[in-house]
Formats: sequence, C-alpha cells, structure tokens
Amino acid sequence: MATGRRTLSLLLKELGDEEIEDVIDYIQWLEAEEDTLTEDELAAVHAGEEEISRGEFVTLAELRRSWQ
Repeated sequence: MATGRRTLSLLLKELGDEEIEDVIDYIQWLEAEEDTLTEDELAAVHAGEEEISRGEFVTLAELRRSWQ
C-alpha cells in the first residue's frame, strides 16, 4: 500500500490547482455512500448485458481501427 501512496503523492505534485480539485471531488465521491441505480439505469444495464451475451459489441481494438 505504501507504494500506491507514494505514487499518488508524486502524481499529485504534478497537478495544477484545478486538477487537484477534480481529484478531491473524485476521492470524496469514492468515500460517499454507495450509489443506487434508478429503474431506467438498471434496465439499460440489463439491456447492455443482453446485447453482449448475443455478441452485439465491438472490441476496443476494433473501435480504434474505425477511427483511423
């Protein structure tokens, strides 16, 4: 764990004030109570899982090739 803290400390020294605020917001979000999904969000997750199970997806490599 100490290595992670050291790495984080080194990275934080390289950030500007605005980026530090973003990091603080993110850490506070991580510490907050667990989020719950709305019914619509949960339905979207299930729909996505069904698409994946049917093979209806592209890999990251395929997506990157399409950008070139």
